[in-house]
Amino acid sequence: MEIITFLSKTISHFLCKNNVIDKQELEIYQYGFEIIISTLLGFIIVMLIGLAFRMTLSAIFYYVVFVILRQLTGGYHADSYLKCNLVFSGVSFCTLGMIKLCYISHMYTLTFHFLILAMVMLSVCKLAPIENPNKPMTQDELKHNHKIAIILTVILTVISCITFYFQLEISILIAFTLFSISALILIAKNQERRNKQ
Repeated sequence: MEIITFLSKTISHFLCKNNVIDKQELEIYQYGFEIIISTLLGFIIVMLIGLAFRMTLSAIFYYVVFVILRQLTGGYHADSYLKCNLVFSGVSFCTLGMIKLCYISHMYTLTFHFLILAMVMLSVCKLAPIENPNKPMTQDELKHNHKIAIILTVILTVISCITFYFQLEISILIAFTLFSISALILIAKNQERRNKQ
């Protein structure tokens, strides 16, 4: 049993035993605690990576944008909390590492910047949202998420293009954060196609 599931069950059973929650709501609370613990763990992972790269504020920005936009776009979903956190750790490490590398190497060009943002816009406009099989959505919810995801992506893309000339690190940070979300969308879509074959 995964540690997150174990902790969630332990907390839920403790609260039930002490009459804080009803027995009928045990599974709902357990799921809620799983989400809370997993989210907390994700934030801690990003903060540790941010500290290692000496880019704490960038790590916080990355985490907030990643979580908000990913809620709308969906993307690759691992089948366990362990795999999910491993994938998230890998994506966060690569994203923050690339941001740091591009900024200090002075090799990040405007052409490369536009290529990244063009790929992001295409994947979000054409493929998002990717529905999580465990959390099905209605057509209205899918349309709403698609619309908001595009609006947020356009706003962030514009900010990234404007800041390219006077705050390059912020510009790169936005571009690579969007790119990581886009990559997870493309991986999920590819996985969907393979499952259908």
